[in-house]
Amino acid sequence: MANGSREVAKVYIGEAEVKGRRGPVMITAMKMPMPLLGAYALGSLGFKVNTRTGELEEMEPEGGYLL
Repeated sequence: MANGSREVAKVYIGEAEVKGRRGPVMITAMKMPMPLLGAYALGSLGFKVNTRTGELEEMEPEGGYLL
């Protein structure tokens, strides 16, 4: 975890859609108060978060998915 603690979790492969782009992502089942969409999932769909504005930015054209 980001705070240095350890957590046991199950990992699955699934599909996510962000701004009309759909592709495979890793899903980690954890005890969390709300679902999170991580940087790896966003990156696999070709997006990143602009840390100044909080907005999603396109990193690569559609179809350039990683996994």
